[in-house]
Amino acid sequence: MVLPRKTAAFALFFSSLSYGCSGAETAKPASGERSVEIIHESCDIDAASAVRTDVNGDGSPDIVRVMKGDREVCRVIDLNFDKVKDAFIYYDDAGQERRRESDFDKDGRPDVIATLQGGVVVSKELETNFDMKLDTWETYAGGRLTKTERDGDADGIIDEWWDFNRPDQPKCAVVIKDKNADGEPDPDTAVDMCGEGYKPPAPPMVPIPATPSGTASGSFGPTPPATATAATASATTSASAPAPTPSATATGKAAPPPKPESPKKGSP
Repeated sequence: MVLPRKTAAFALFFSSLSYGCSGAETAKPASGERSVEIIHESCDIDAASAVRTDVNGDGSPDIVRVMKGDREVCRVIDLNFDKVKDAFIYYDDAGQERRRESDFDKDGRPDVIATLQGGVVVSKELETNFDMKLDTWETYAGGRLTKTERDGDADGIIDEWWDFNRPDQPKCAVVIKDKNADGEPDPDTAVDMCGEGYKPPAPPMVPIPATPSGTASGSFGPTPPATATAATASATTSASAPAPTPSATATGKAAPPPKPESPKKGSP
């Protein structure tokens, strides 16, 4: 099998590592272990030194800044004014951001924890599948994503590696997986996402119910009730039906009596 040049080079990098045979019971190496615990760093928003700001005037603080003297230690923000904390931001002694915890699914736990040095992101820990455990670890250099490690089976051991080796194409990566579950990358699984012939997998097809009820996925309100639908259909039918020909009565004039038939010849 001939791999693209970048893919082959990436595979060669891992060729110096020892690989277990497929199907063999090989212990996963400790080097691939990651803590999956989501750890929230304390920020005392009830402290007397906390400065509270109500941005939208609803009586609830949307920004809380915890101070130590004249220096801000940490900050809590509610971005969409729903009274749920969306992010915790922490500052170093120089006043630069050193950590940010973001909660996107409103479960009260951070989904992304970013670590910064000198105000620049150096790493991120992510929880992407709503199981309340970390599963993705990102490494940055100069603020640019360079490497991603993923734990796809939630056992705390890395089984997928993403190498972002093209600074001019930040979305391009070579991806290698652990196919034989030995905790090491398998070169024959390498895929260059920007390589010649690569096609991303098709998005999954979501079946649409024939008769939706309640609020349908992607809609902005409940399905109209059946009675309203029937009434609307009736009105539409009436409006589309041809108008009756106006009669003499409709004009306000008396309708003329029917013309009597002429007697047939020979009748009494």
